Amino acid sequence: MLATVSSLFERLDEAGVRYCHWKSNWALAETLDGKTDLDLLVSREDASSYRRILQDLGFRPAVQHGAAPFPAVEHDHALDSATGTLVHVHSYYRVISGGSLAKNYHLPLEEMLLRDVRREVAVNVPSRGAELIVFVLRMSLKHATMAELVLVTRDWENVRREAAWLVTDEARAEAEAQLPVWLPAFDSGLFADALDALTAPASVVRRVVVGRRVRAALRPYRRRGRLRAWLAETGVFTDKALARSRGSTKRLSPAAGGAVIAFVGPEATGKSTLLADAEGWLGAHFTVRRVHAGKPPSTFLTAIPNLLLPALRSLFPGQRSTRVTASLAPDLEERPATRAGKSFPMLFGIRSVLLAHDRRALLTRAYASAANGVIVLSDRYPSVERGAVDGAQLGHDDGPAPAGAVRRRLAALEARQYREIPPPDLVVYLMAPLEVALERNRERAKSEPESYVLSRHARSASLEFERTIVHRLATDRPLDEVISELRRVIWTAL
Repeated sequence: MLATVSSLFERLDEAGVRYCHWKSNWALAETLDGKTDLDLLVSREDASSYRRILQDLGFRPAVQHGAAPFPAVEHDHALDSATGTLVHVHSYYRVISGGSLAKNYHLPLEEMLLRDVRREVAVNVPSRGAELIVFVLRMSLKHATMAELVLVTRDWENVRREAAWLVTDEARAEAEAQLPVWLPAFDSGLFADALDALTAPASVVRRVVVGRRVRAALRPYRRRGRLRAWLAETGVFTDKALARSRGSTKRLSPAAGGAVIAFVGPEATGKSTLLADAEGWLGAHFTVRRVHAGKPPSTFLTAIPNLLLPALRSLFPGQRSTRVTASLAPDLEERPATRAGKSFPMLFGIRSVLLAHDRRALLTRAYASAANGVIVLSDRYPSVERGAVDGAQLGHDDGPAPAGAVRRRLAALEARQYREIPPPDLVVYLMAPLEVALERNRERAKSEPESYVLSRHARSASLEFERTIVHRLATDRPLDEVISELRRVIWTAL
């Protein structure tokens, strides 16, 4: 059990808060290790004490976006400092259930679940009979609509495993005794049919038929009419499908809002590795989008020129960006400010302006996404210093202006594009000694030329950022230490 989780339950017991982990207790061990969220049903009378305990333990609220939040349901997260795991507490003050998309039913079963709890690994859980009632109703309702059926079919093996763990003769007898007490209008024969459809070999058609009968029997407890529920469910399903196509399936954001987090630094300092870890870690709980500011996608304006770029590179090899950069700064120790005052080839200048336009478009969209609650992870980000990697290349305020009116115009246009890029919320500046970077590059499956690594290291050694938090992260250490520090820094920024 994670230390944060253990502390939470100890504090709840000390304060006398009435609660239980009310569903999916067949996987309780994984839940207590932070692999899934904690589903806690809490007595409304104890809500204030419960929220204070969460706050004292460093839990922060999260909000659902893209659809109306479910009533009486809250989300909170905390960082378990010992493991770097994000602990997600999914708090319920009412049993709001009936499918994972719309949760269209308020089942009046709170007192049934909270009254006769038992201890399982130092956690309050409902009696087996009470949990069985909730399980049968939840799973039956997931067969009542097409969208829910798609989701439950995909997870059917876990449903069968939970049923096998939960259904015993004792639990069945207890459920049959409790059902008329807490749901007197629900027919016991229908409950038996629903239980058999979930546990015995049954066709999908039979499960759907039984699920719709259960839905009809629970009609007095629904939150919306059928049409409104269908519209809400369809909207959430569509939103999930679109989110999956963008690489993120979660619909939660920190209540404090999203953020743009930039990963910058020399070549072979671990950007790809740490970005992948941050994406997986945060993406398990929140809506996350990953972008590459070093290689932004084309916009409508730049699509055709960028399409022609490979041919132009072949026709004019001397105007490739890497060669031009090297010619403008043959000495790798030369400062970018000095380099930027030198004359540049016209094709290089046009390409730099188009690249600045694409970066501005990408990062402006990223900024807007963060304002709407998305956590955006950016591979590289333009710095203030012109001539540095991913920044303006064509001029410098303190250096001589480029020769010729056209070149001066291109330099001014490029500079304006970069000025209009919003700042990130956090810059993670990765650092490693040059010899470490060179060794890592040699060990890569697709290593870069050593001259390229040397150049990138020199040009990225002193990146400057204004109006934002910069955390310098040394990556020439064991990976687990680096990841632990990175997670703490990101969580603090959020």
